[in-house]
Amino acid sequence: MTRYSPVLALAMLAGCGSEPAPEAVAVATPAAETAAVPEPEPTPAPAPAEEATPDAQARGQAAMREFGDRLRNELRAAMSQDGAAGAVSFCHDQAPRIADEVMATHGVRLGRVAVAGRNRNPGNAHGGWQGELLDSFQLAVNTGGAPESQMAVIRDDVPAGVELRLARGIRVEAACLMCHGDNIAPPIAERLAALYPEDRATGFLEGDLRGLVWVEVPAATESTP
Repeated sequence: MTRYSPVLALAMLAGCGSEPAPEAVAVATPAAETAAVPEPEPTPAPAPAEEATPDAQARGQAAMREFGDRLRNELRAAMSQDGAAGAVSFCHDQAPRIADEVMATHGVRLGRVAVAGRNRNPGNAHGGWQGELLDSFQLAVNTGGAPESQMAVIRDDVPAGVELRLARGIRVEAACLMCHGDNIAPPIAERLAALYPEDRATGFLEGDLRGLVWVEVPAATESTP
């Protein structure tokens, strides 16, 4: 519904009457009787919004997710181009590069650890806080837990310079058995022997716990590698 000001409404009513409206007479008001109307104080401008910074857990989860996504996508591309044997070379040559790039992007430390005695890369051997956590993951899987459901967020009892630690279990999928199962094709076995002469990461079954991926988020004052 349209609203009109009182003055405009009176003028409209007068215009609709049968007689002409009387002329307005200006009445002078003494200055002493005129009340001063204070001007409203200006509304302060809102402070510029600061750019939101993700917290440590969000950074860690984002890094873990990007690392897993890039590994899967680039591994598939390598397999489509060079076959399953090409996947072995990809993991040997390109997986460390992807890890380095993800760490630099998110400002975290990141890696993988294999279950005890089942590592392929010597750098992923079981040990440290990751190994202790992986042992607890294995106990949960042994009692029916899903490997990919094993998660840990550690905020307490972390070393100086570390704000948060994250870890997630790695499940052996059907496609992993080409390189990690019992029946490995000769071309793949030959490539494994050439690149990983001390390989112990075979004999897995689908659904096994392969290891874990971990992320360590430095404290705000800590410089990242």
